[in-house]
Amino acid sequence: MSSVVTRTLPADHVTPVRAYAALRAQSPGRSSFILESALPGERWGRYAILGYRARAESLLPSGFDPFATLADELAQAAAADTWNAPNAPSARDTARDLAARVCQAWVGFVAYDAVHQLVGVEPWADEAYLGRVMKDATVVVFDSVTQTMTIAGPSQGAVSRCAWELSHGPEQRSLPALDPEAVPEHLETPVADEDFAAKVAAAHKRVAAGEATQIVLARKFRAPLRGADPFDVYRALRVLAPSTHLYFLDFAESPFAPGLTIAGASGETLVRVERAPSAERRAGDASPIEVLRAGDASPIEVLRAGDASPIEVLRAAFASGSAVGAPTARASGVSRELEAGPRRIYGGAIGYFGPDGAEMAHTLGAIWVESGYFETMTGARIGNGSEPGAETERTRVDARAALSAIRAAQEARKASDAAEEKKAAAEKAAAERAASADTAQDA
Repeated sequence: MSSVVTRTLPADHVTPVRAYAALRAQSPGRSSFILESALPGERWGRYAILGYRARAESLLPSGFDPFATLADELAQAAAADTWNAPNAPSARDTARDLAARVCQAWVGFVAYDAVHQLVGVEPWADEAYLGRVMKDATVVVFDSVTQTMTIAGPSQGAVSRCAWELSHGPEQRSLPALDPEAVPEHLETPVADEDFAAKVAAAHKRVAAGEATQIVLARKFRAPLRGADPFDVYRALRVLAPSTHLYFLDFAESPFAPGLTIAGASGETLVRVERAPSAERRAGDASPIEVLRAGDASPIEVLRAGDASPIEVLRAAFASGSAVGAPTARASGVSRELEAGPRRIYGGAIGYFGPDGAEMAHTLGAIWVESGYFETMTGARIGNGSEPGAETERTRVDARAALSAIRAAQEARKASDAAEEKKAAAEKAAAERAASADTAQDA
């Protein structure tokens, strides 16, 4: 992208959720996203970031280092002079700057299974890819403090189209009452409770033998889509599990991969990096990677730091996430032996990154949709004091918000279908009355 056009408008007539629903509906078959934040029991974050009509996409293939692939792409963008860094330091940290940066950024995820590449663990045979990113989207940043929205796009036409489309979407029905204890219809647990408890017991023996200090075992839950809109899952999660990271990524079907939709709420920041312009860097400033190696605990947050690429920081932080275990190499090797298949989204990283910075959340509490099913995972963190039955039950408790959000989306579809049937019946009855009246007049 050789240039970015921005426009700031009042935002008193539309909410971020309503705007995103409109943009998504206006661009079927194109990838899109919404990133928000909320502090439980307090308030929503200042910025909500929407993106749609992504112009390109990349897969991170299995069998290759995904971080090296991403670093190469960033280097190529810099070499081609396609990245426009902010011109004025005073403009940083504004909605306009944020919109321009995310407009040029890569937005997507790196799967947990990328950790196997880092530590030399055998990959899964059915592992299709280790990450997916969309690029060059038209972006809208809502600023709740100034009550404005800033649109950033590749041209004046793209910005003008976005300004119109975000307030001209279809009607958005209210969600049904949310029940935090509800579970989806036809919920499946591919690994039954007793089988998972046996895996926990096996992992506990490995910890007791000194192979690792903590092992994380993941467990999948799945339910059929039943016509539900995945965006309704996200809408429900915003209420059921407000978090420092709320995300919804809708990857369109491409010649290289099927469609993939991810909704989630995570309270764990994996990486937040912002590189200052070179004019602002001081001699002796540590780079983000140097700060990380000095012993900063995860989550890693390095603002206005030196010359390390955000991808270097992400690579260093990736294996320190709470879904891995410790030490990383041995713990991930044991979990690879005991689990039934790739984790995919759970335990990875999701967000945006570019040459000037990154913000990536740990994908705990994620729900994804593929092949007609909602899927989610939770993990049991097994140490010396772990008890198999309690750890098994904890996986169900930890999945509660995700499962109730799925049920809410299923109920929303039922309500929508009932409303359409009622409307159709009323229109049919009205047509029959009109026909009867016409017949009576003819007689």
